[in-house]
Amino acid sequence: MSFSRIIPHRAAGYIEVVFDGHEDWLSAVDTIELIVAAVEQLDVQRVLLDFRLVDMRIAVSEAPHVAEFFHKFAYQKMSIGIIQAGDLRACATINAFADNMLAQGHEVVCLEAAADVVAWIGTPATGLRRAS
Repeated sequence: MSFSRIIPHRAAGYIEVVFDGHEDWLSAVDTIELIVAAVEQLDVQRVLLDFRLVDMRIAVSEAPHVAEFFHKFAYQKMSIGIIQAGDLRACATINAFADNMLAQGHEVVCLEAAADVVAWIGTPATGLRRAS
């Protein structure tokens, strides 16, 4: 079961999505709908995706399809910061998602340390960055 939550940070111009628990195709669709609604409501284009607590049930081969759904549903280019999961299998899925979002024109950056997260929060979206 997914206990993912969306935390708005209106003053800083982004929303934070904490993936917590079981994340599969159905929960991903639900979460994407919530993300897009929050982005539109707060009028932001920056999304911080925190996967540290995720129990990833999406295969690497499915990740590009999730990214395509996200892209089509979002209606706008976004700046996406990603905090990786600790599980290598989950990281492979997250990387496939990130690479596909980047290929579709979104700004994507993987945040490896707490200082990277702080820097991403304090820096407005500027251009495309390579996911790694």
